[in-house]
Amino acid sequence: MKNLIVGILLSIPFVLMAQQQKEFDFVANQENGFTAVKEGERWGFLDANGDMVVKLRSDLVTNEKPKSGNIGVAGIKYPKFQEERVIIRKQQDGVNYYGFINTEGKTVVEPEFLNLTNFSNGKALALKLEEERLGKNQLLGKGVISYKYDVVLIDKKGEVLKYLEGPFPVSLSKQKLREAPKIEAKWLGEKTLSVKAPNKKWRIHKL
Repeated sequence: MKNLIVGILLSIPFVLMAQQQKEFDFVANQENGFTAVKEGERWGFLDANGDMVVKLRSDLVTNEKPKSGNIGVAGIKYPKFQEERVIIRKQQDGVNYYGFINTEGKTVVEPEFLNLTNFSNGKALALKLEEERLGKNQLLGKGVISYKYDVVLIDKKGEVLKYLEGPFPVSLSKQKLREAPKIEAKWLGEKTLSVKAPNKKWRIHKL
């Protein structure tokens, strides 16, 4: 019995330490019921009670110097939930691809888009990558692939609701695609937007 009491008393400080408020390098303002927090190079989210609902991770999109007027990933200063979705980034062969996680930290839209906007009224703009096999290079013995992307509208599951403009040619290499291609589009209303076409003209789309 004596040993049991001693064990309980020794465990109390550790329990109290576990309940103490965690320190962070940066705490953002609360938005939509969630607060982004940073420790080192990783970000996570607290709920309105101060509980960690998305553990610290390194794939949330941030920019020390966000580009003003950019509606895609380059305009994001720090991560924030918009309609229960936040953008994540995955790098493959030096090229960044983007998707979404939900408020539980689960991936709900796989990182497969070259750029994304936050959601508005259940919709987000995205740059969807497509590839076309053109044949085989006889000298190198490798397949020749041409890449392009389209500006599309997606739902909260990542399903394409509508193809808007494209195709736009793109070189899929870390040397030539160091930044995400810009999403050149403007919402004119809840169901109307303007998107720049490959011919550099702005077209109006009614949804």
